[in-house]
Amino acid sequence: MVDYIVYFFAFFITVPFFATLVVYMISRKVHPGKWKAVHKAVNWTTILYIIADIMLISIIFDRQFTGIAAVILLFILTLIIIIQWKTNTEVLFGKAFKTLWRISFLLFLFIYICLLMIGIIQRIFFY
Repeated sequence: MVDYIVYFFAFFITVPFFATLVVYMISRKVHPGKWKAVHKAVNWTTILYIIADIMLISIIFDRQFTGIAAVILLFILTLIIIIQWKTNTEVLFGKAFKTLWRISFLLFLFIYICLLMIGIIQRIFFY
């Protein structure tokens, strides 16, 4: 039984797109608004894309980039806070973290798609 739970989580970490679809469909049933369901799906599956990207980079390039991913997230958060400070002269950390989380979803989704294509091309031509 424990193996099935591990396989379930491993599948969603390996292919986070399906997790996004599942969370979206469940949120669509629970919440009446389409965009609220999209936001819930993004909020709940961003961490899966981050983990999947780190795993794909370590598999494709045989190196660990966990620290670089953390530095990228901190750099984006710093930029968001500076932009908030310059435009509003008031920094709202809750809004900054929410913006960081949504930008991270878009960034790591793009990186995931690129790494997926690189991995497929690499496996086709070099193995």
